[in-house]
Amino acid sequence: MHLAILLALVQAPAPQTPQAPALVDIHDLTPQEYRVSAFILSAPQELKLSAVGAEPWPDRLRNRDERRWQDDEQTTWPAAAWILDARTRAVVWDLRSAETRRESNGLRHFDGTIRLAAGTYEAHYASYPSAFSPFNRDIKDFRDIVRLGRRAKYGGPYVETGLFRQFGITITGAGRSASHDELKAAQGAFTASAIVTVVPDRNSSARKGFEITRPTKVEVYAIGELTLDDELDYGWIMNADTRQRVWSMTYASTDPAGGAAKNRMVHETLQLKPGHYVAYFVSDDSHGPEEWNGVPATDPEFWGLTLRVADAAARTAVKPFEYEPVPQGQTIVSLIGIRDDEMRSAGFALRRPMDVHIYALGEGTRDHMSDYAWIVDEEQHKRVWSMRFEDTEHAGGAEKNRLFDGTMHLAPGNYLVYYKSDGSHSYNDWNGAPPAEARYWGVSVFPASRRLNPADIGPFMRAAGGGPGNDVTVSHLEHMANDEDARATFRLTEATRLRVLAVGEGRDDDMFDYGWIEDGGGRRVWEMKYDETDPAGGADKNRIFDGVITLPAGAYVLRYRSDGSHSYNDWNDDPPDDPESWGIAVFRMTRR
Repeated sequence: MHLAILLALVQAPAPQTPQAPALVDIHDLTPQEYRVSAFILSAPQELKLSAVGAEPWPDRLRNRDERRWQDDEQTTWPAAAWILDARTRAVVWDLRSAETRRESNGLRHFDGTIRLAAGTYEAHYASYPSAFSPFNRDIKDFRDIVRLGRRAKYGGPYVETGLFRQFGITITGAGRSASHDELKAAQGAFTASAIVTVVPDRNSSARKGFEITRPTKVEVYAIGELTLDDELDYGWIMNADTRQRVWSMTYASTDPAGGAAKNRMVHETLQLKPGHYVAYFVSDDSHGPEEWNGVPATDPEFWGLTLRVADAAARTAVKPFEYEPVPQGQTIVSLIGIRDDEMRSAGFALRRPMDVHIYALGEGTRDHMSDYAWIVDEEQHKRVWSMRFEDTEHAGGAEKNRLFDGTMHLAPGNYLVYYKSDGSHSYNDWNGAPPAEARYWGVSVFPASRRLNPADIGPFMRAAGGGPGNDVTVSHLEHMANDEDARATFRLTEATRLRVLAVGEGRDDDMFDYGWIEDGGGRRVWEMKYDETDPAGGADKNRIFDGVITLPAGAYVLRYRSDGSHSYNDWNDDPPDDPESWGIAVFRMTRR
């Protein structure tokens, strides 16, 4: 009996030490998934951590001697785990830099302990092996992988062999999971000193204005998406008083932000002078907080632009202000919200000399503008300002978004403001990322003082004779369309000096849209000949005659003929400086 009891005691298993509950358990990930789990430690301690990730597949690694190796996704671990201090945003552990056990199939294992201080922490896991795919543009989530089926060569070995099912991280220790509110409270410690936070929605932009009343050190913390060739999600700071950028987020000025090579970050301090400033951040339609298409940055929670002032006393010198690039209710001309294939114009009369500000957004690449504005002196029928590519700057979003934001002086007179767009990339129908101030796509003109005195502006009046000292119009055929054969009669009671203004189309000594004058017998007494015309602005084929002739008393017929293309409001190339004058007009010169 005693022997049996002794044997039972010997054979009985030793008491098990209670297993600590898992603080973090992230597993069963799809080939395109990002997860985060937060936990709280009430005291410093060692935690047990087990994680499996994956390095870039060996046969796809880039040679570091290649110029673009850092800008290539094949240098990115497609599956990785890391831990952040929620209050400071500091990385306290990262699988990619830890001592790991490497398998021949590319998997990386970590099984060990880490010591952390008391605090709130975020455990992150990114599983994106399917991001490395020729079909990557078609894949938004795992359902798309299923939809593409055998057509999709997605993910390479980690997906095709099922190795991605081993991805995950487990953390155990004496702590507890953090609630959503507890996590936000911990992250709030980082933003407590923030004066500005700018995070736009997908494929949009956001801005915030702030005023500094004394010299202030401002910490810039920005995370976005940039490559050697493109700026996709990024920010900048503009001095609203001078309209000049004081800081810009470029590829060259940023550092790797962890994860995909296109994730870039800035963490620096600026010394800003007193003044008004605007912080901008723009985002394209992919790879952002709403949906990552590759491994996110180490701190995805702060994707965007955050400005902080550490000195509490200095923060009292900062206050928000409402900024609009175009002062509301103070515009002389506003042609905005331009859509595809539009040609819009508006005129105004200036009653006194004035410095005017022009804010114009358009589309341009390689020294050529596709959507653009210009201003014409109606009396001279000449452009006094044009939105040239070399005078513009990047407007945010797609590189082809261009901005003119400047001032010019105008003398008293009548002016026409024009805007022309091509058949793509326009307001609310973008084929690339929209500009930062998308609602102002077009042109706005307002006093440089930003305050409009209605007494300074009058209604536009087309000059009777097209210039000072001219009398009333004798006859005109304007706004000529395609395939016109127009005529208008007029009579002179005595020999008369006439100013002829004719705008048409011609090339290589031939005229295709042109005018002439016939006498009562049908004989041409004047004709618009190519070698007597001058460039009319816009396309080279736009031609203008602006001169004086003398005709004897008699009956006359004013004629204009056009071919089947490039005419008023139906241009197949850049229109002339003064499209309203496309046609022919005759004015009686004032007697002296």
